[in-house]
Amino acid sequence: MSRVSVFILVVLASCSKKAVDQKAIHKNEDSLVQNLQSLHRENTEDTVSVPFSKSLKGNGYVYTLKGLESPNGAISFKSVSIFYKNRLHQKITVDTVFVLNEREVVFDVSQDANFDGYKDIELINWAGNYAYSSSFWLYDKKSKKYAHYKPLDTIQNIEINRQRKEITSNYHIGPVNTYSKVYQWQKGKLLLMSAHIEEEGEETNIYRKNGKIIVE
Repeated sequence: MSRVSVFILVVLASCSKKAVDQKAIHKNEDSLVQNLQSLHRENTEDTVSVPFSKSLKGNGYVYTLKGLESPNGAISFKSVSIFYKNRLHQKITVDTVFVLNEREVVFDVSQDANFDGYKDIELINWAGNYAYSSSFWLYDKKSKKYAHYKPLDTIQNIEINRQRKEITSNYHIGPVNTYSKVYQWQKGKLLLMSAHIEEEGEETNIYRKNGKIIVE
């Protein structure tokens, strides 16, 4: 056999070995990828959120709050669906609100927040150690739908007084700063009528007179 033939056989053998090695490498890479994907799926399954749902009946409707509950108990709200005679009447999206656990969930359809004779929807939007605030969707008798009234969103520890037709707010920040506020509805708008504030040992009184806010 000539030297040229021997050289060709060596080259072919080398190429064949490289091809086998490449196949083995690819096989090992595929196996590693599959193992990583399987591990990722297992981890994802261990931490996946589960559906959360709470339903209330009232005013001739069924109200269903839906969201997702994570393994640590935190709940993120997604929507409130309103059904009339088993048919969807209105859907409200609330996908920017969450609470740390089910004990913090405030979901109510028994309050008349604007004293017009129709019950409204209340859903918590923030919960702290000593205070909370809710969002309200007020019922419109003309459209028979609920509309979000944003000025109510920031009133902490809200109390609705049907007898006096007032909304009150009492809360504190730290051990010495306290706030007491009274609101009333006038021509479809919620107005601050009075407030007593104590901050760092100083007292401030605010009240409305002749349509103007007075601060003392």
